[in-house]
Amino acid sequence: MLIFKLAWRNIWRNRRRTIITTLSIVVAVFLSAITRSTQEGQYDNMLENTVGIFSGYIQIHQNGYQDNPTLDNSFAMSDTLRNIVISQPAVSSVVPRIDSYALAATSEQSRPVMIMGIDIDAEKQLSNPVKNLETGNYFDSNNEQAAIVGKDLLKRLNARIGDSLVVIGQGYHGMNATGLYHIKGTVSFPNPEMNKSLVYLPLETAQYLFSADNRLTSLALNISSPDELEPTVEALKQDLSGEHYEVLGWPELMPELKQAIQVDRGSGIIIILILYMIVGFGVLGTVLMMIAERYYEFGVMLSVGTPRKTIAKILSLEVIILSLMGTFLGILLSIPVAWYFNVNPIDLSGAMASAAEQYNMSPMLQFSVSPEIFTNQAITVFIITLIFSIYPIIKASRLNPVKAMKS
Repeated sequence: MLIFKLAWRNIWRNRRRTIITTLSIVVAVFLSAITRSTQEGQYDNMLENTVGIFSGYIQIHQNGYQDNPTLDNSFAMSDTLRNIVISQPAVSSVVPRIDSYALAATSEQSRPVMIMGIDIDAEKQLSNPVKNLETGNYFDSNNEQAAIVGKDLLKRLNARIGDSLVVIGQGYHGMNATGLYHIKGTVSFPNPEMNKSLVYLPLETAQYLFSADNRLTSLALNISSPDELEPTVEALKQDLSGEHYEVLGWPELMPELKQAIQVDRGSGIIIILILYMIVGFGVLGTVLMMIAERYYEFGVMLSVGTPRKTIAKILSLEVIILSLMGTFLGILLSIPVAWYFNVNPIDLSGAMASAAEQYNMSPMLQFSVSPEIFTNQAITVFIITLIFSIYPIIKASRLNPVKAMKS
């Protein structure tokens, strides 16, 4: 207790030095936490715009569909499969789909499009066309002869709500797929490619178009937490091992997205490491200065019999207290800033917006408020501060008392 009192009083003997040292740690924690928050927020944005509203975190296909995504690799939905899927506690929603590509045409224009047959109720749990409906109305039933198209596709087709849309393609086992539907509405997603090429059809209408009654190309699953991804995939693979299905998590469904995140995360870590080094040497210089101006004091303490270990303990405790104050204040400052820009994302424009759209991200900068970001940065900076303080403390504890008092 006596050592703690001495360390505490020593800290406040020179308030300017204490404030400078603490501020250097505060700035380090703040900058590293905000940098990581920005990066992780972008990754969350990227995943939300692709996994969260398009593919789902997990998909179940017929074996071979991932390598050859055609209607011939579709599968029939069964009660056994549904019961196995919904028995997984982490699965929050099951979304059946039948997807294929076709040519969509109006009286003036034609475009290649992606046809997505959706269960009109289940799809609200994933891409949620109702929420993203820009104009018109949503489907009334799963066999309605209507289509909802991306907002930019409507412009490309030079069509309006209520116009007829002709779809021509190839169905199951080479059957002709031709249909005529009235355009009932448009949807708008953050992903620009979906707005340019997506055509929603009700599930039974799409199955009839492709001559694939009761068949699906994928069963998209949402889970209660991203942390449950790997356990759920493994459990489904074991439960479906005797069936002819493939179970894929989003990293396998979109390896390019996973790779892009890993590359960007690696570059961000390099920047933060440079920041750590700058802060570490800053702390080293401050502690060296703090000890140098107290050489006479240490010489007197050694002369009157104070053990060298006691001096080292007092200095160590001073550094620990300064580090704790700096990291705590750093977290206290960074959390409100990250929270504000999480609730009020920064709208990007110009080249930055175009770059974001190329990665299927909405053109906005949203910070992440994941608790691990702040605690990890605070712990890391705290440890770095302690490491860079070891040398000055050892040097102080080995002082020659006579030379120290003459200095």
